[in-house]
Amino acid sequence: MAQQDAQFTQNMFNKLSVNPGSAGHNGGICGTLFTRQQWTGFEGNPQTHMLSADARISKHGVGLTVFQDQLGIEKSLVAKLAYAYHLTLGPGELGIGIEAGMLSKSFKDNFIAIDDPSLDPSIPNSGTSAATFDFGAGLYYSIANKMYVGISTLHIPQTSVEDVADQGGVGALNFQQSRHYYIMAGYDWDINNDKKWVLKPSILAKTDAASTQLDVNVLMEYNKMLWGGVTYRVEDAIGLLLGVDIGEAINEPSISGLKVGVAYDLTTSALADHSSGSFEIMLRYCTSIYKQPKREVYRSVRFL
Repeated sequence: MAQQDAQFTQNMFNKLSVNPGSAGHNGGICGTLFTRQQWTGFEGNPQTHMLSADARISKHGVGLTVFQDQLGIEKSLVAKLAYAYHLTLGPGELGIGIEAGMLSKSFKDNFIAIDDPSLDPSIPNSGTSAATFDFGAGLYYSIANKMYVGISTLHIPQTSVEDVADQGGVGALNFQQSRHYYIMAGYDWDINNDKKWVLKPSILAKTDAASTQLDVNVLMEYNKMLWGGVTYRVEDAIGLLLGVDIGEAINEPSISGLKVGVAYDLTTSALADHSSGSFEIMLRYCTSIYKQPKREVYRSVRFL
């Protein structure tokens, strides 16, 4: 795919990075850590690390996303802040969000060019880096424990990342951002109406107008504790997902909401013969900002 944004298989746990309208939608505070090794077996394969956090205060949601994407000699570093205002709409809530941040691009200085770099000024013959600003916006509508749908656009200004400090003023680094559009949706189906087994289908569609990618996901969750499922990324990969809520698994309420998830993608594109697949690990923790006060019980001999 020619799209510029990093991709994640466990995208249902990573809404903030592609839709600022989802900031604070859980009602508490959440932190998420991702690490992904894509197309293992390739030298210089894509490696992505991401940290995000968001919180809700009254009708206001705030979020922070930082990620690093390494592809061969090229490294991208993104840091952005998100804000969302949540208002009641019908049976659910609508989050109206914006984000702003910085994008930095750099090339290592160990690049080996087959052609003579002096013949093509776009070939870097030394390490170089540059940065630019970025903006995005999104809408996110959800009905608690039932469904969600969101639409967003990132890289709205389509700014350039360019370094013109060397090679006689001709940029060794010239990267043009493309505007990206995202559509997400998901539904939670309580199979037996007892919240024991919940089927969670979801989709994530993304396009930069030049190419389109669709992820179709199906998860089965047991007792809010374990989940497993599959994802199909059209013309790219089939993924397997597994996860556990550690607090629920060991019956420790103080860490309920601490989730660990793993994913493995089996490549189905033309790269299948050269790749051992992709691996992804997620660590996520969500908790309420306002804890329920502990109820004091007073006993009297008059009532014993």
